[in-house]
This record gives sequence, C-alpha cells and structure tokens, in this order.
Amino acid sequence: MTSPDPRTPMTRTSRTTTSRLLLAAGAAVLATAAAAPAANATTWGLADQKASTFTDPAFQQLRDAGMKTARYTVRYDALRYKNNRSLKYHAENLDTWLKAADAANVRPLVTFWVTASNSRSLKKRISAARFRTEFKRFRKAYPEVRDFSLSNEPNLTGPYKRDPAALGRLYRTISKDLRNCSSCRLLVGDLHLTSGKATAAYALKVRRAAKMPIRIWGLNNYNDVNDRRSTQTKRFLRSTAVRNAKVWITESGGVYSRKSSSERKNPFLAQRRRATSDSAREKYQYDATRYLNTIAKRYKRQIQRVYVYQLQSDPNPSWRPGSRNGSWDSGLLDPRGDERRSFGYFIKHVL
Repeated sequence: MTSPDPRTPMTRTSRTTTSRLLLAAGAAVLATAAAAPAANATTWGLADQKASTFTDPAFQQLRDAGMKTARYTVRYDALRYKNNRSLKYHAENLDTWLKAADAANVRPLVTFWVTASNSRSLKKRISAARFRTEFKRFRKAYPEVRDFSLSNEPNLTGPYKRDPAALGRLYRTISKDLRNCSSCRLLVGDLHLTSGKATAAYALKVRRAAKMPIRIWGLNNYNDVNDRRSTQTKRFLRSTAVRNAKVWITESGGVYSRKSSSERKNPFLAQRRRATSDSAREKYQYDATRYLNTIAKRYKRQIQRVYVYQLQSDPNPSWRPGSRNGSWDSGLLDPRGDERRSFGYFIKHVL
C-alpha cells in the first residue's frame, strides 16, 4: 500500500498518537477486564465488505479496544453459483471475508440479499422453499456463523418491498430451522429508516404475517444520525411491532460524502449547510458519529448492537481532501489511510 500523503493536517490524530493513548489506557483496561459487563451495554461492530479490513492496523486497534463483531452482506444464493465462471466471485468474496473475520477473532453477522443469478435480481421473487434450501447450504458450509439477517433493506428495494407478508412467513420458516441453535440470532431484516411511521407500518405487516414474536429487528438509520436527531428512530422503536423487541442498528455512521445525485436528492444536514471543504465534511461526519453514540445510549434498553459503516472507502493514495471518493464514503479512515476524527472518537469514547 502506498504511504499516506505526509501533508496530514495537524488536527488529525496520527496512528502513533492513538497507539500511545491506548498504551496509557492499557492499565485501566486490564484492571477492569474481569468485571462483569454493565447492564444493557451496547455491543459495537463494523459493517464493511472488505476482507482486508481485518488486517488493517486501524481495525486491530478497534478490535483490541472492544470491537468484536462485523457485518457482511451477501446474495442469499451465492454458494449455489460457486462454480459458475461469471458469478462465483460472490461465493469467493464471502469465503475470503469469513476466513479473515475468523482469523481476527471477530463474530460475523451475515445479512442476505437478492439472488446472484441475474442483473434483474431486485425484482426477482424469492420463494421460501428456495431460500430455505440456500440457507441450509450456507449453514453446512459455515456452521460457525451464528448471526443472520434475512434481507438487506427489504422495505427499500427487492422482492419484499411490496410483499412484507412474504418476509414474515420466511422468518417463521427459518426460525423453525434454528430452534435447536440456542446461540443463533435471527433478524427478520435490516430495515431502511427514513420515515419512522412508514418503516413501522412495514414492520407491523411483517410481524402479523410471521404469526410469532420477532425478537430482533435490524435498522439502518443514516438519516437520523447525519441530521443529528432521533425522531424517526424513536418512532420506530416505540411502534407496535417493535417496542417489545431488541434492535440492532446493522448499518449506520457519519457520512463524509456520497455521490452528487444522492446529496442532491436526499441531503443530510451537511449538504443543507453546504459543507464541501475537507474540514467541514469531516466535522459533520464527526458530529454524526457522536450522535450515533447518543442514540445508542439514549435507547440502550432496546438497542443491543450497533454496526458502524465503514473503516475506509476504496483505498486511494491520490485522494484530495474534500473530494468525493466513489459513490459513498463514511470511512473512519480517509481514502489515503489517515485517521479521521471519528476514528479517535471511537477509540476514546465508544469502545
């Protein structure tokens, strides 16, 4: 990897400085290691699709500070096509990621998505029988995986968007298959949150079709976090289908930049206030990261886990501060590999 640009602003915390802070805190950590965890303590993880994340020294610092779980999203039938020349990369990437997570002693959460079989997969129906067959194939290949989510943002895209009842029935089916796995955790899906009212209405339809309690819901709440509010998250948590269940925020975090069309169509607070410089973008990302922790603390009796996305967007040694890097950048590290303020905040105040 190319060395980071040496012209790093003095306001950023270098990895060397962070390491010294960790060493200084080491005695306190060791002194309390044997103590029982606090009641309702939130478990923090990382949502990141890159296997290389687990060998990055920055992630190793996060792990050593207490981050012991990570989320990966995969096509639900990826293993079915593991010998297909053009589609096998889905299974290969999954295998590489899970092996890297295991080597890093990280517990995986695997979120399933649409089929890998064709480019029109967002509209392709998924039968419960087909999903169950692929789920069994997955469990046979990776029996060590214990945490699952049935669908990534089903209320936003894909075959369950207009058919929440099918997702509820699928939850009932897979729950039966996992009834003898006491250590397994099953989420009905990682719901996209823009409107708490609409997301709650979707969840209620899923819950009624399941005809059984749904114990854990997944939630992606970027809008609330980046607008530094909890209005829609609270509305969802207090809704009829969810209020007696636990919730995992399966993907969220402070966003540095998105593609220009996204920033125009769905502007976060940063875009509404015309934040375009590196210092302004990083400040809004940092403030949003802090607010994510505020939400986790405020609703700690219900929110069990939070997965922050992501360690780093695509590595880019020639990246210029303030510019976009790909379609999405919410990295705790910038594209050159330098720490952003959010990284230091996680080390010092979250984990």
